[in-house]
Amino acid sequence: MNNSRLRHLFLLVLMLFTAHLGWAQGVTTAAMSGVISDSKGEGLPGATVIAVHTPTNTQYVAPTNSDGRFNIQNMRVGGPYTVRVTFVGYKDLTREGINLALGQNFRFDQKLSDTSTELSEVTVTQRRDATMSADRTGAATTVRREQIERLPTISRSFQDFTRLTPQANGNSISGRNGRFNNIQIDGASNNDLFGLGNSGTPGGQAGTQPISLDAIQEFQVVIAPYDVRQGRFSGGGINAVTRSGTNEFSGSAFVFGRNENTAGKSPTPDPLTGQRTKLAEFSDYQTGFRLGGPVIKDKLFFFVNGEITRRSAPLLFRVANQVNGVNEVGSGIVSFVNTDQLQQISGVLRERYGYDAGSIGEINNETRSNKAFARLDWNINQNNQLTLRHNFVDASDDNLSRSQNNFRFGNNGYRFVSKTNSTVVELKSRFGSRFANNLLLGYSTIRDQRSVNGSLFPSVTINFGANTVVAGSERSSTRNRLDQDILEITDNFNVFAGKHVLTFGTNNEIFRFDNLFVNDGGGRYDFPDLASFLAGRSNASNYRYRQNYSLPGGKPTAKFGAAQFGVYAQDEYNVTEKLRLTAGLRLDLPAYFNNPSYNPRVDSTFAKAVETGPAQGAAYDVRTDRLPKSRLQVSPRLGFNWDVRGDQSFQTRGGVGIFTGRPAYVWISNQYGGTGVDFANFDRTGALAPRLATVVPDSVSRLPARASKGSIAVTDKEFRNPQLLRTNLAVDYRLPFGLVATLEGIYSKTLNDVLPQDINLANPTSTLLGDGRPVYTAGTNPATGGPNRYRNSRDFNNVILLTNTSKGYQYSLTAELKKQFENGFFATSAYTYGQSRDLYSGTSSVAVSTWEFNPHVSGPNNLPLSYSNFDLRHRVIGSFSYRKEYAGHFATTLSAFYNGQSGTPFSYTYFGTDINNDGGNPSGSSNDLIYIPRSQNEIVLVTDGVNDRRTTAQIWNELNSFIENDKFLKENRGEYAARNGARTPWQHRIDVRLMQDIFFTVGSKTHTLQLTADVTNFGNLLNKEWGRDYFVANQNFGLLRYQGLENGTTGRPTFSYGNGTTPTATKAYQVSQLSSRWQAQFGARYLF
Repeated sequence: MNNSRLRHLFLLVLMLFTAHLGWAQGVTTAAMSGVISDSKGEGLPGATVIAVHTPTNTQYVAPTNSDGRFNIQNMRVGGPYTVRVTFVGYKDLTREGINLALGQNFRFDQKLSDTSTELSEVTVTQRRDATMSADRTGAATTVRREQIERLPTISRSFQDFTRLTPQANGNSISGRNGRFNNIQIDGASNNDLFGLGNSGTPGGQAGTQPISLDAIQEFQVVIAPYDVRQGRFSGGGINAVTRSGTNEFSGSAFVFGRNENTAGKSPTPDPLTGQRTKLAEFSDYQTGFRLGGPVIKDKLFFFVNGEITRRSAPLLFRVANQVNGVNEVGSGIVSFVNTDQLQQISGVLRERYGYDAGSIGEINNETRSNKAFARLDWNINQNNQLTLRHNFVDASDDNLSRSQNNFRFGNNGYRFVSKTNSTVVELKSRFGSRFANNLLLGYSTIRDQRSVNGSLFPSVTINFGANTVVAGSERSSTRNRLDQDILEITDNFNVFAGKHVLTFGTNNEIFRFDNLFVNDGGGRYDFPDLASFLAGRSNASNYRYRQNYSLPGGKPTAKFGAAQFGVYAQDEYNVTEKLRLTAGLRLDLPAYFNNPSYNPRVDSTFAKAVETGPAQGAAYDVRTDRLPKSRLQVSPRLGFNWDVRGDQSFQTRGGVGIFTGRPAYVWISNQYGGTGVDFANFDRTGALAPRLATVVPDSVSRLPARASKGSIAVTDKEFRNPQLLRTNLAVDYRLPFGLVATLEGIYSKTLNDVLPQDINLANPTSTLLGDGRPVYTAGTNPATGGPNRYRNSRDFNNVILLTNTSKGYQYSLTAELKKQFENGFFATSAYTYGQSRDLYSGTSSVAVSTWEFNPHVSGPNNLPLSYSNFDLRHRVIGSFSYRKEYAGHFATTLSAFYNGQSGTPFSYTYFGTDINNDGGNPSGSSNDLIYIPRSQNEIVLVTDGVNDRRTTAQIWNELNSFIENDKFLKENRGEYAARNGARTPWQHRIDVRLMQDIFFTVGSKTHTLQLTADVTNFGNLLNKEWGRDYFVANQNFGLLRYQGLENGTTGRPTFSYGNGTTPTATKAYQVSQLSSRWQAQFGARYLF
């Protein structure tokens, strides 16, 4: 990075640290502000506001300024608070029962009566309302402790509560990949920064949650916070704060459990018996405790929590049998391959190669998780509070999956082990009435590792048309380990100046990564069919062997450091009592340390002008040892909140700003393993590929003498972190009966997004006759026996450049109606319509896969804007909870959550041989989108092998029937299928919780025995046809198999549909055999 810039930035950070004044209520705390006035509305200078957090007796004191204004920052989340206002010559005023939400700046405007008025001290009770808040500008959802305790959940995960955000869909927020979110617990980063898991949190690949739900006090999901202290995301921000102890000892012990007897039968019947089946034997239980209380009353408090999770889950899959020589019709639980074929494969591996492939029968994946959490809160004095907490997670998860289209032998799985330690120290200080400070230090270590099942053996993939059987060691797990260290330093400075609240701060993250990853490190064979596997090899061009291995003197692991430094300034200006403006500027500076190895051949080849390709006529200027420049990324923001009537009954809010996030650092890591001098790649097809044999992983001596330098990964020197412009406009309106209605629109425009390009792929040489798509081939390459893809340099295979694009956008419109807690009841409902379009949705990790898995028509280096993998469309949610106490010893609570949405996007592609020879033919599928024929005249259909005895007319009738019964295909005849243009059907799901409390007295305190029953997919319990969950594997469906050109090397392309033996699928999507069932979990909790 530029050393001058880095020095200046460190100097600025140092200056901010030496300034001992600041605040940071937005991420870990709450705040209170307002105007104290007399009966005429004139501000009272010198009045005293005392807010007391009743459970801990923590006091926050603030005098009013010359305008009668006061500000209290860094307040504990929750409550209840009692607030007392005093002023000489006026009656004291007290308000009780105030609860503060995470990130809320509670507006507390009060009028005092003078002593001549015949009134006693005024005491009222007030409940919080985070929606009608002067500090709220952008879209945000707060999930309170009461909701966490009452709403249904089985997994006890973040996602069970972030789903309350109307613009969210799973881990995706506002139509963006969950990798672009920023998750913080107690103000410190808690992200899967490397970007390998689906949950976005540490330990996600081990099937665990990052922290016990019992340790969480409150969640907040922010999408467009114009507060510049919140950043590091281009999707959404998820903030959580943990519980703390109080002056009263309290705690609970709990157990939750479920098994095969608390789940429904399969949504579809068994093809042989015609009966719906129960789940195989499994178990899932969670047990734990929490305890909090005083160490020194009013002074020092503790909170501890522990949790153990054990789960044994079946694969929900069985091997097919044949009926009259034909495999069973796939129903989502039956494989395409039958028992005899699998036993034949297993026998060959065992007898010929001495390898045990593992079970073909029922298998349970085991998941284990142990969590421990501890927190200390010290009220040093009235103006300083210190928090110290530590979180530990130790988890492991067995990974083996099977689907209707992919069968994996038992020893093709792996075990993922993850350990996380996270420590946070936070000092909150107040200096008189004008200043406050928040200093936060965080340090985390994450250790992840894979181990394969069984003994080491090359990965073996056998193709059965569009389906595959996989045996041997899992190809990505023979050498796979990741260590991460994260240091975070945040400090904020604030000055209260009349109507202005000025904020200055810094947020800095420093990372260290140590990644060992050798894909195909044990060797990988791809056989075109069962016969070639039985023969041990094939001369066919789609028979392939590849292996990556480290070179002598190379760096076997990717060890590098990275950082993201941030500074910001902001002014919150109360223009009037009704209008507040927030204007700020945030500067983020990414940095990378420890450059990769230098490959002079890449430099010399691509530093000169090339004749064709994405940068035709210009030099690429890439180096394997050069990482992106450290360049400031500027994020100005402006937000407003207008309390139209001045009584918090009708507000308009919105703003515009730039949000800068992080990349998934695995994309940067790819460059360390893709230099061409640290690892080599042996990749041969057809007659040049070796016969199947046991190959020792990473053993160069067992490889043929000639091996290519493999694929290269480089990063654009001008690469910028993901960044977008986001704006929103909303109206909140208070209705009768405590209802609040919201109408909100959000629009995001991509400024910098991630885009992989293969700069070694030249421009196409021709177009496909009839189809018209570009083609990248010209015959056969005699050196490899494979297609001769025209490349800028024959010295390399793929050369993947990680660069940026400014194309893409997302928008959503949301209508929401909610009622806050009152008399034991709360409810919310919302409808959202959203669209998201991009060039690349960021779903892959390995350099080549980021490029080759992206469906297209015009070439993978010339992508049009299309629907994102996270395109939302229609979503309807609703939740409610009602609690009724009765008979003095009992309370019953009924809660429910409903989610309905218009399916998941997916693409229709070809499979088989690569139709345009761009190299995008992962595992026999394809990245090539289909052309949808209007009639039989627009497609050349052929049979699929000698056993397919159908006529061309019969094949067309079957294909045409499929098209006519698919809305997307039918409406787009005569066009190329759009990426993610198709969608699975609407999905509806209702989850329900019934909770029974039994109160009794022990000594002078009330204890509670709490019994719970959670039922997910409750609709399926009422009707077996309800609650179905649909999916398309990898959001990609291979509809037609490309069979080559009419005349071998010329003519139109030919395709087959089905094979005449196995019945063709009637729908592209499948029904999930697990999530489409109702499932129940029962629990017991003892509270004291």
